[in-house]
Amino acid sequence: MRRAEKRKVILSTNVAESSVTIDGVVAVIDAGLARVASHAAWSGLPRLDVQRVSRASAIQRAGRAGRTRPGRCLRLYTNADFESRAEHETPEIRRVDLAQTELELRAAGTTDLAWLEAPPEDSLAAATQLLQRLGAIDDAGATAIGREMARLGVHPRQARILVEAKKRGVAAAACTIAALLGERDIRLAAKTRFDDRRAQHGATERSDLVAMLDAFNEAARARFSASAMRAIGLDVGATMAVERARAHLRRIVRDEEEWDDENALLTSVLAGYPDRVARRLRPGARALALAGGRTAELAESSVVRDAPWMVAVDAEERGRGVAVRVASAIEPEWLIDLFPERIVESRDVAWSSEAERVDAVERMTYDGLAIDESPSNAASEEVSRALAEAAIAKGVRTFAPGLDAWLARARFAASIDSSIAAPTDDDVRAALVEACEGRKSFAELRDAGLLDSIKARVGHAKCATIERLAPERLTLLGGRSAAIEYEEGKPPWTETYLQDFFGMSATPRIGDGRVALVVHLWAPNKRAVQVTSDLSGFWTRHYPAIRKELMRKYQKHNWPEDPTKPAPRFARDRK
Repeated sequence: MRRAEKRKVILSTNVAESSVTIDGVVAVIDAGLARVASHAAWSGLPRLDVQRVSRASAIQRAGRAGRTRPGRCLRLYTNADFESRAEHETPEIRRVDLAQTELELRAAGTTDLAWLEAPPEDSLAAATQLLQRLGAIDDAGATAIGREMARLGVHPRQARILVEAKKRGVAAAACTIAALLGERDIRLAAKTRFDDRRAQHGATERSDLVAMLDAFNEAARARFSASAMRAIGLDVGATMAVERARAHLRRIVRDEEEWDDENALLTSVLAGYPDRVARRLRPGARALALAGGRTAELAESSVVRDAPWMVAVDAEERGRGVAVRVASAIEPEWLIDLFPERIVESRDVAWSSEAERVDAVERMTYDGLAIDESPSNAASEEVSRALAEAAIAKGVRTFAPGLDAWLARARFAASIDSSIAAPTDDDVRAALVEACEGRKSFAELRDAGLLDSIKARVGHAKCATIERLAPERLTLLGGRSAAIEYEEGKPPWTETYLQDFFGMSATPRIGDGRVALVVHLWAPNKRAVQVTSDLSGFWTRHYPAIRKELMRKYQKHNWPEDPTKPAPRFARDRK
């Protein structure tokens, strides 16, 4: 700071951008860079990023060279680069994560602060949401856990890990873990972040943090020798920064126990990252499903290659996806233990078109991630409803063979006897829905006897009347019978061989004799030679001519002159 006779070179960070004047400075070399406080977007932990300074900052730096005499400034970047820079620096309150600030305010009992420059509303909301997830605050303010976290003076994620670790007796190891989190990754191999390094890093472990902890402890046993750290594969500068942070945290936490419970330590890590839980989509795969619905990919440099469940401790956005650099394994049971309020038990019902059944699954989830799934064999109202919807879409007739024919008969009978209420489409649908109760598949529904259920709704007596007024078949002479067809808008009709009517002088009638059947009279080749509802008139007017043609074509058949008298079908059958 004092003037000297000898020339001096002052190496400075952007702390030089202050109002202090150092006499004798005649030249400034400006790299145009500065370490700027910001935070990791994924974890919210604070970090320093090297960024280009603004034009205002560059001008201020140049001014250092001309405070007491004329001076020169040499900028190590072009004038075009200078002109493209932001006019001013972004205020720090708009750059950093506000979770720690919000926690300190809540712990102090302050909720309404007159900000000199108000922070972004979304940043405050994100900070509040994180603190609530960590159990640090509630509607009344800071909780007991939150006040303990605020005392530690570190980011709330690190603080929550330390509080949980102290409760579980592993605070000493957790201090190192918390310090490691502040440095992102001390492993040299991880600096090339997404190269395929499986061959170099073949070990599989439960946690990248534990792997770093083991390497750090090995460096500590070597008294942090630079050569030893390089041999271990550690970044010397980052490792020493972790050691300083670890020592500081140990003084605050004041816990001297030795780490001997890995599960307790990993559970403590989970306590600090309740919103970063991930589940591997397939065994051995790097694809992950994240809590909340997103997906991610685990970096090749991670040693967590087998664990099905983990916490995504550090990650970065890559295009539309998330790449997880540092992960730490967990057990699903820990989620139930730490966050019971986030556990949701539900039953999911889905229709399987291939199996033609409703599959019901009992599911336990944490923020959308399935912890446990098991098929449910118990039928329920929801299952019955899903089956009914699928059955209606398929068509009621699929499950009631002969339904259309019986409904047509019932409607014909209702036209004869007004006391009969023929089932409507709504009645049929209601019967189908009722038949679905207690069932889960089309196979069960087909065996349910849906047509019998529909008939039961009409009543036994009315069904007997339907059978009488609208018989299903017509009994002919000689014991043969023919089906009677009932169609909407048409009179009932039947079809069979002309010879089956030999011996009948009048048209058969149904509906208590009120309606004459339309008869389709077949030749021996099953083609109709006449369609009539007046059999008597047919015998008189048309049969003689038709008889001659039939006798010529079908000589083996019997074609009597008087068809009103019974006669055998074939000539050889005459007695």
